[in-house]
Amino acid sequence: MSASINQPYAAADSQPRETVKRRVTAQVRRDMLIFAGFIAAGFILSVNLDVISLLYAVGAEYDHLQASKFFGTLIFACAGLTLYVVTRYSAHIRELRTRLQTEERARRVAMHDPLTGLPNRRHLKGVLNWLLSGNDGARKLGVVMLNIDRFKSFNDANGRVLGDEVLMNVGKILNLRAGVNGFVARLEADEYVVLLPDQGEEELMDWLSAVLTAIEAPMRVGKTIVSISATAGAAIGLADGRDAETLLHRASLALRRAKDTSRGWFAFFKTGMDELVRQRALFENDLWNAVRNDEIAPYYQPLVSLEDGKARGYEILARWTHATRGPIPPDQFIPAAEASGAIGELTFNLLRRACREAVAVEGAPHLSLNLSPVQLQDDELAQKILKVLEETSFPASRLEVELTEAALVTDLDAARTTLHALRDKGVRIALDNFGAGHASLLQLRQLPFDKLKIDRSFVRRMTTDEESATLVRTIISMAKNLGLVVVAEGVETADQVKALTALGCDMGQGFHFGRASQAIGRRASSGEGRQRKAAAMRQAVEADQLLAQLEPALLAPLAD
Repeated sequence: MSASINQPYAAADSQPRETVKRRVTAQVRRDMLIFAGFIAAGFILSVNLDVISLLYAVGAEYDHLQASKFFGTLIFACAGLTLYVVTRYSAHIRELRTRLQTEERARRVAMHDPLTGLPNRRHLKGVLNWLLSGNDGARKLGVVMLNIDRFKSFNDANGRVLGDEVLMNVGKILNLRAGVNGFVARLEADEYVVLLPDQGEEELMDWLSAVLTAIEAPMRVGKTIVSISATAGAAIGLADGRDAETLLHRASLALRRAKDTSRGWFAFFKTGMDELVRQRALFENDLWNAVRNDEIAPYYQPLVSLEDGKARGYEILARWTHATRGPIPPDQFIPAAEASGAIGELTFNLLRRACREAVAVEGAPHLSLNLSPVQLQDDELAQKILKVLEETSFPASRLEVELTEAALVTDLDAARTTLHALRDKGVRIALDNFGAGHASLLQLRQLPFDKLKIDRSFVRRMTTDEESATLVRTIISMAKNLGLVVVAEGVETADQVKALTALGCDMGQGFHFGRASQAIGRRASSGEGRQRKAAAMRQAVEADQLLAQLEPALLAPLAD
């Protein structure tokens, strides 16, 4: 490849155009040959038939004036025919030139992105295959696939016009950073590919670091300053592939790996990623089947009042037992559900089953449902939750939804809209894992929270670490001043219960009060629950009376 990569790229880009030119040139050459052939045939025929002598003989035999008229007419006819042929030939050339220009415009539209003007996927594959198939294909070629983080959310929040400006600016940044030796293409809404020649892994790392830093810098779009980030995956030819499809696929695998582990940064394709992605695809397929078949069951962990030790509600937890894999922890399948888009259907299935099981439970305990930050992007989330409550005849006042601080940081406006819509119908709102994220007092005041749940990491250490105890005390005091109910998560010991009660904490949740189970309270039916309760009370009274009668006899030996 020469010092300027524009020449080979231009050669690859011009191949369709050259094909059209060759076709047009061939048509013009054919028409010229036909016209020349007619002229040559006429000349040969006139020579062979001695047409000049024949014309002199005709002139001598007939009147000279009549011959002049004949010859004049013949000359004008030949001139007219020649002019007609030339005119038609010129029109034909103009038509062919117009066709060539039209086909060139159509080819350019078909090969370029209309918004940014960058080459599209079709163009990219042609250039990449051309590079890999030529002599220059033996050189190292860096293939970078880059994706703007959470661009859909950004677009929804700021509008498509601003989003389009951001896409064009990112394209300009990539073109500038790629330089004359680079090739930049836009594949989809927020996905770009950059080809960089002569790039080993170290050089590519330096380039990626600089580009991602440049994209993260505050960007002026009109009168607005916006901040975005991007994630990238990279593959290197010929080490990672010798054809366009393989290299692009492996760059996309690296991009997916980067999104899973280091969003906002980059990753390189490594051997074994194909198998990891295949296993992940199988896992996601099993997960979707489990969601559709309602195989993920709700389990219930009690939320207990620290004042009297009684359960006031239950948090709904998802549990999945795979037919061949066995029990799968939630920290494995919940992120997969969020990434694959199954989290919405999974959540509504759990809520529907839990409401049906809890609606007739004695004491009418409330249910607590965790919402994923991903779900807040659904404008109809509140309506879908309320529809489930209506279907199951479960009172809205007995439902509580929990959001983590991460959800607030991701999209505060979406959280506000959804939570107010639920709050207006009587659903209570809790902030989960408080202290582990970045929620502020301003956010607590702006959103309609009823309850605050202290993160388990503070509760676990509060009896052994003074700093954690101080943080718990401060959180409880702040929540009380805001009029919020306080729940301590991860309560495991009696000492923690005693300390939390002394600090004024309202409720606790954790293994000390019970693990999550499929059973939820006691179901009342036809007064049976009240009868059992009355019988138990009678038995307790009778036991107390019997103990009172036996107590003197039992204590007498001790007195002696």
